[in-house]
Amino acid sequence: MLTINSIYNEDCFVTMSKIEDKTIDLIVADPPYFEICGEFDFIWKSQSDYLCWCEKWIIECRRILKDNGTIYIWGAIGFGKGYSLFKLCDWIETQKLFIVQSWITQRNCRGRGTRKGYMCAREELVHLTKGKEYTWNPAYSSEPSNRKDLGFNGKPRKNMYKRVSDVWCDIAEASQSSKERFKTSDGQNFPTVKAIKLCNRIIQSSSNPDDVVYIPFAGSGSEIISCIYNRRNWIASEKKSDYVKDIILPRVEKMMSMPLS
Repeated sequence: MLTINSIYNEDCFVTMSKIEDKTIDLIVADPPYFEICGEFDFIWKSQSDYLCWCEKWIIECRRILKDNGTIYIWGAIGFGKGYSLFKLCDWIETQKLFIVQSWITQRNCRGRGTRKGYMCAREELVHLTKGKEYTWNPAYSSEPSNRKDLGFNGKPRKNMYKRVSDVWCDIAEASQSSKERFKTSDGQNFPTVKAIKLCNRIIQSSSNPDDVVYIPFAGSGSEIISCIYNRRNWIASEKKSDYVKDIILPRVEKMMSMPLS
């Protein structure tokens, strides 16, 4: 039996095998990229191997997700070490596993590139649902809305702030913040921390208080912290023990000791 609000130091397939069918409201997946298997103890000899691995955990995600559930998957467009999220989503839609609701581009402040070609300063996030009915709480940015015209229903607009689009330029990546950088006990930096504001936007938009969120690749634990802050129940998996011991558990303990608004 799994315990709600717990981190499991094991492969996500082991954790998901213990989760009953159709019991999870939201899944937020930030899988390791292709060609960094040595760092994360994965073995993918080819992109075909990586795709096969992705297909297996995505199929399991579908099994445990409620019929009105939502899944978000972070990925790349194929630049450098990333496997193209476009190709993965094409497979998902071909197999009719999920419905793509939104394709989101997160603009980063820092770019990667070569001397020839444009620098890549983006991450991709796909918003998928299991069915046509799903949880959605409209997301608003901190930018005031100055529109004076009437809404689509012919009535005055009530929102004080602008709705969030599918291009996110208002949240900087966590690597730009010293407060969201973490190291393991051997001094290694965690390379792909997600900003808490990004996690909050996803979790607030696609779940409600007391819903159960599953995080298959917990990493540094940002989605866990967001769940605690937003009063969501959670289950998380992380294969690397130093991430759990040195980063996630201290963050959770600190968060639990803070009063929530």
